[in-house]
Amino acid sequence: MRKRRNIAFTISVATFLGVCVVSVSAKVSAKDLPCGDLRTAKASRLISTSQLYPHGTGCYPEDETDSKECDWKVTVDEDRNIGNDRRLVVVIRDHVTGSGAYADLTVFGCRSGKVAEVFTNSYLYGADIEEASADSLVLKVGKWALNDPHCCPSMEERRVYLWNNQKQTYVLDRKESFPIKKP
Repeated sequence: MRKRRNIAFTISVATFLGVCVVSVSAKVSAKDLPCGDLRTAKASRLISTSQLYPHGTGCYPEDETDSKECDWKVTVDEDRNIGNDRRLVVVIRDHVTGSGAYADLTVFGCRSGKVAEVFTNSYLYGADIEEASADSLVLKVGKWALNDPHCCPSMEERRVYLWNNQKQTYVLDRKESFPIKKP
């Protein structure tokens, strides 16, 4: 937990910047992927179906008019099957010319015979995955108190999401906050 958070904290100084917008060529959308491809498709193909990454992985300019500068670096950090019909993909978005680093956690599943995002959330400075299964997601993320500097949350929040069959997504069940222990 500590190692992963430290790595995330050193990526860059955080600010609440939005997702960069870039022009893209036509990509295969999630609705075009049959459920049979869920376990075997490359992670880059799956994430290119997401609204967050229509450009997929790589380096991209902040502004569409600047084709030379690499402002955002997008990389797959983790990719694994969770259960027979879900796949977890964690993508790191690093604002290399500014500040801000995010871990975007997406779970892909099947809806109406096609691959679909069944859970997506972004976490400033990353998230530690304690558990990822077809039944639950348990994550630890930074939580900023009112007077915390942007770089350094003083609290840690444990979030427990449970699978909801009716909604076909993970639903937040509970949050628990703890002070971060200083070394």
